[in-house]
Amino acid sequence: MNIGISGCGIAGTAAAAFLAEAGHDVTLFEQAPECRAIGAGILLQPSGQEVLDRLGLRETIEAQSAKLDGLDARLISGRQLVRLRYSQKKDEYGLGVHRGLLFSELLKLCQARNVEIRTGQTVVDHRETDQGGRFQLSNEIESDEFDFLIAADGSRSQLRASSGLPFTCLEYNYAALWATGPHHVIQDRLFQMVDGTERLLGLLPLGQNRASFFWGVRSDSVDALRASSFEDWKREVLAMCPDAADLLQKLTSFDDLIFATYRHVEMKRWHTGRLIFIGDAAHATSPHLGQGANLALEDAACFAEALQSTNDFLAACRQFEQQRRAKLNYYQWVTKLLTPYFQSGSSLRALARNAALPVLPKLPLVGAMMTSTLGGRRNGWFG
Repeated sequence: MNIGISGCGIAGTAAAAFLAEAGHDVTLFEQAPECRAIGAGILLQPSGQEVLDRLGLRETIEAQSAKLDGLDARLISGRQLVRLRYSQKKDEYGLGVHRGLLFSELLKLCQARNVEIRTGQTVVDHRETDQGGRFQLSNEIESDEFDFLIAADGSRSQLRASSGLPFTCLEYNYAALWATGPHHVIQDRLFQMVDGTERLLGLLPLGQNRASFFWGVRSDSVDALRASSFEDWKREVLAMCPDAADLLQKLTSFDDLIFATYRHVEMKRWHTGRLIFIGDAAHATSPHLGQGANLALEDAACFAEALQSTNDFLAACRQFEQQRRAKLNYYQWVTKLLTPYFQSGSSLRALARNAALPVLPKLPLVGAMMTSTLGGRRNGWFG
C-alpha cells in the first residue's frame, strides 16, 4: 500500500519503519525544515524495549543509555516517599535514553528502508476520497493521494482538531523546564525530590555520565521565573537537591532550559474512513508515569501487525482499537489520577500522597500492580 504519515517523531518514524519493512511505500511529512535529534531524556520501559528489539535497535540504544532499576522519590525532608523497582522475576529494567538518540536511530532505520521524508511541510487537514486520502498542507497545496493516512503529529495535533472525531484535551496548569548535562552521582534510577505539590524536580540518568534534569513549574509563572535571578533559582534547586550540582554548574541562564507543557487527550474513536491517530496525537498524557514514548512505540508495532494480518485499512483499525483500548484507557486514567498528587498546589493531596505512597508498594497485590504499571505491562484493570 501507499501510506502517508504526518509527524516525524517517535510514533511516526517507528510506524514508518515497521510499515516499510512490510513492503509498503511510506511517505513522512514533517513541518520542521529538517529532522533533528532534539529533546531531553525519556524513560524506556521494558514494554518499549521489546518494540526496539523487533526493530533491531535495542542493543544500539542500550549501549549508549543508562540501565535503571526503578524509581526513587523523596520528600524535601529526605524521607523516602516511594522506592519502586522493576520486576526482579523477569529480570526487567528501565533505560534512561536521550530522546535525540532514539529519534536518530529510528530516522536512520526509516532512511535505510527507503521511507520518503518531506520536511518543511505542515499538515493542517486531510481530505478523503473513494480511493484514499490526501493531506492538506499549510500552503494550501494538497499532497498526492495515499491509500490511507496516519496522524502521528503529537499532542498538539492539527489533524485531530480538523478530523471531526470527538475528543477532549486538558491543558495542565503545570509544566516543566528541562536540561541535559554532565552528572556523576545518581546512575541507576530515576530520582525525584518532592515538596508538597508545588515543587518537583528529577534526575534521569542517560548513561555516559549524563542526566536529564527537570524542574516542575506552573505554566503561567514561567515568564516571571525567567525574569528573576537565575543564580537565586540555582541556589533554590541546590538546596532542594545537592546531587544536581554538577549538571547545574553547566547552566548559565534560563535560555539553557527547554520549556515543555503537558496535556491530556482522549478520543472516543481513533480513526475515520482513511485516517488513523497514534501516539500522543491519540492519547497524550502527562509524563508522570514515563510511558509516552513507550505507548507510541507499541502503537506503531500493533498497527503494523494489524495491517499485516488483515491487509485492509478499516479492519486493521478495528483490530488496533480492540487490542489497544483497554491498556491505553488504563494508563490514561492512572496518569490523570496521579498527576495532581505531584503538581497541583493542593496541600491536602500532598498529605494524602505522603501517607499512602510509602505503604502501597508493600501490599502484595497493590505492589505487584504498581510494578507492572511502571514497566508498561498493564493491559487494563486485570491484565
